[in-house]
Amino acid sequence: MQYYLATISLLLGLVIGSFLNVVIYRVPRRESLVRPGSHCPGCGRDIRWFDNIPVAAWLRLRGRCRSCHARISLRYPFVESITGVAFVLAFWRIGVSPALLLAWAFVAMLIVLVYINHDHLVVPNRLVLPAIVVGLTAAVALDRQHWWHYAAGALGAGLLVLTLSLLRPGVTRLGEVKIALLMGAVLGPYVLIALPVALVLGIVGEISLVFREKYRLIARTALAPSLAVGGAVAVFFGQVVFHLPAGS
Repeated sequence: MQYYLATISLLLGLVIGSFLNVVIYRVPRRESLVRPGSHCPGCGRDIRWFDNIPVAAWLRLRGRCRSCHARISLRYPFVESITGVAFVLAFWRIGVSPALLLAWAFVAMLIVLVYINHDHLVVPNRLVLPAIVVGLTAAVALDRQHWWHYAAGALGAGLLVLTLSLLRPGVTRLGEVKIALLMGAVLGPYVLIALPVALVLGIVGEISLVFREKYRLIARTALAPSLAVGGAVAVFFGQVVFHLPAGS
């Protein structure tokens, strides 16, 4: 039964990942998520359903449009794959429960925000603000006794990342603060795991960019993916860390 549900989680993640690609591409351009249907950005031809199967279609077509043979970015199967893997990991750690739905939605939103931020140096308010409200409401509904953990998590994470952003000359990005607010609202106390992981990855990432020509541009988005990874780590392994025996 577990393997069956894990397979369903993987397939669902792949399908959701395919939709996330649409969101990543269209939302910053203020295009409808519904119309027109999936089409090649190069020739404008509609993509047939069998060429829209996550990952498999990209592999079968060798990363090119069937009609015009224009290259299809590797990003598309990558986003689908990481979403599928994330869904399976969340199911493995959380099991079948309402919290799993929140974890899936949270991880999916992080993927979208990170890629949009990378491409356009923005975190769209029309995505992240509703996500913060819905995420906080859902988290509190699932743990009403400790509702204040999630409010405090959002406030604390937001203030910490805002402070760090202001200390980075020329790299201040309020988008990172909004991502931190979302993390705190959904993760509550587990944000204490996410933030250290994110900060370490962010420092390592920015140090590695020092010798690159486009450092200033790339560094402006370096913390966002680190925050996302930290958030995912907290979702997958937060309970393990928080429930270690004393003295271990």
